[in-house]
Amino acid sequence: MTCRWGVIGPGNIAQTFADALKVLPQGELYAVASRNTERGQAFADKNGASVLHSSYQALVDDPMVDVVYIATPHSHHYPVARQVLAAGKHLLLEKPLTVNASQTCELVALSEQHKCVFQEALWSRFMPCFATVKAWIQQGRIGQLKYITSQIGFKFSGDATHRLLNPALAGGSLLDLGVYSVSISQYLLEENPVQVSAITTPAGAPVDHNTFVTMQYASGAVSQFVSTINAQCSNVMTIHGSKGFIHIPGRFWEGLGCSLFVDDECIEAQSFTHRANGFEYQIEATMQLIAEQESSDKRMSHTDSVGVMDTLDSIRNTLGLKYDNDIETL
Repeated sequence: MTCRWGVIGPGNIAQTFADALKVLPQGELYAVASRNTERGQAFADKNGASVLHSSYQALVDDPMVDVVYIATPHSHHYPVARQVLAAGKHLLLEKPLTVNASQTCELVALSEQHKCVFQEALWSRFMPCFATVKAWIQQGRIGQLKYITSQIGFKFSGDATHRLLNPALAGGSLLDLGVYSVSISQYLLEENPVQVSAITTPAGAPVDHNTFVTMQYASGAVSQFVSTINAQCSNVMTIHGSKGFIHIPGRFWEGLGCSLFVDDECIEAQSFTHRANGFEYQIEATMQLIAEQESSDKRMSHTDSVGVMDTLDSIRNTLGLKYDNDIETL
């Protein structure tokens, strides 16, 4: 049975999704919803969608749509996701799910009430690379996991109206980029931090530009990361253990390779080639959940998603970072 997808928000991320869906014969891009008709039509034409809806609600109400992918800015995920889940539609929602944990909990409850698949699209957690890294850790290849370090970001050169610099759109580096370090650390450690500390520079900016975070866990492990929209960085992740370490090279979240070192010698290295662009794994997982009538994938469960948002809330509270009230409320 072919799974008919509807896409809400036909921007760059949605194009990445559409490209990945094309390599999966069990799915098709059926409908697109955009408030910009010209943009929506161009996206539909490029990707072979049969239907263009001029409102999100029209797509939600379309009986031919089996499952929805939301790729709007994360500041507006919550109200649109509520529409989808309240209508009983399955949903793959781009990361971060919402701007705070209360909103995420509300969506989880709504999905359970309507018996919908509700999956967070944190693509890295579905990739073979991170399954390999986790297996190495669980096999004891690096001994006891001690700490994780990661950097993620870039020098943003856009103007002040861009969403990354706009507190009304939950801008800044933390939710857009730092979420990868928080979520992948949770995936590898299988726990949420019990304590966080953080600073951001420049102090007093309306959104966080350079954010430095330390997360401490009950196991004794520590994860430290930098997220930035104001500097070039290496974009690497390293997992350090008592006997060795695992290195995931530049743009670590893309999961293209990992290397295992013991006594400073590389004893195993793996490289990975995606069939499309890496989004295909999470799309495939979502369609499998629908077929098996499961609510979320064990690689990124509802409990995991709530835990990640709780951690992001804790970091924001430490930083005193607040977004506009109209996107923070339920």
